[in-house]
Amino acid sequence: MKVGFIGLGNMGHPMAANILKAGYNLTVYDVRREMGQNLEAAGAKWAVSPKDVAA
Repeated sequence: MKVGFIGLGNMGHPMAANILKAGYNLTVYDVRREMGQNLEAAGAKWAVSPKDVAA
């Protein structure tokens, strides 16, 4: 299953990390790219826009 996550702040980042740990194919986006760097290193795909996440 593919999951998209927009917003990697105080709540979003841990939630996205748990989704990734559960084995889902995760695509993430945040206005601050550095918020998703460790998720990318763990296997998440970075999206360039919210529209890209939805696609």
